[in-house]
Amino acid sequence: MSITISNICIDCQETFNPRRAAFGYRTCLECGESRAQVEIKRKAKCTAPAYNKGAYQYVGTRQVALGVGK
Repeated sequence: MSITISNICIDCQETFNPRRAAFGYRTCLECGESRAQVEIKRKAKCTAPAYNKGAYQYVGTRQVALGVGK
């Protein structure tokens, strides 16, 4: 059983560098950059103070969100 590495972008269906595919990426640089920017903007909205007058922390799960500010 052999594993083949496809270097076709899952977003734009263009080929990209096979070395990038060997590292496990499934997108070209341009599509990967646009996905990263969307993720950065989403994560920027997911911060809250850990406690009164405390530093801001990343809130990634519902369980963490329930404990914020207590």
